[in-house]
Amino acid sequence: MKEALAYFNKLPALLERYRYPLLILLAGLALLLIPGGRGGESSPETSPPAAEPAQEDWGRAYCAAMEKELEAALSQMEGAGQVRVLLSLKTGPAARYQTDVNRSSSTEEGRSSESLEEKTVMLERGGAYNEPAVVSTAYPVFRGALILAQGAGDPEVRLRLSAAAAALLGLGADQITVVKMK
Repeated sequence: MKEALAYFNKLPALLERYRYPLLILLAGLALLLIPGGRGGESSPETSPPAAEPAQEDWGRAYCAAMEKELEAALSQMEGAGQVRVLLSLKTGPAARYQTDVNRSSSTEEGRSSESLEEKTVMLERGGAYNEPAVVSTAYPVFRGALILAQGAGDPEVRLRLSAAAAALLGLGADQITVVKMK
């Protein structure tokens, strides 16, 4: 018991002697506990956030959704019967990113030179990862469509299916094929 009291009596002297190293240690621990710091998190280059789908996946999902919507709409047409739609993409989705442009020009000995530097604007999300600032996103462009329909044996039904698909997809009649389903 006397040893414990003697230790506690020496504690103020030890704290006074090692005051600065202890303050630095406590400040370091406090910085590690601040939310949004990089402690233990991986960098965005090695693992992008799982919540954001890749553009290719988004393009495939968009194409599949359009196929389902067209199938539902075209199967409601008189004489069409059961309908199956397949779409092919010409281009996938594309994002345009915000950039900062720095121009500088200089003149030396009668010669002028210009330099142009473009830098993509990055958004910081809580310090955990950065992502580029998106200005606009272009939707996928379709190359062609194949429509399989039970009622495609009738030329009038085939024409109406082709015209409806052309209007909805923005394709020409030469890019749409309507075939009778088995």
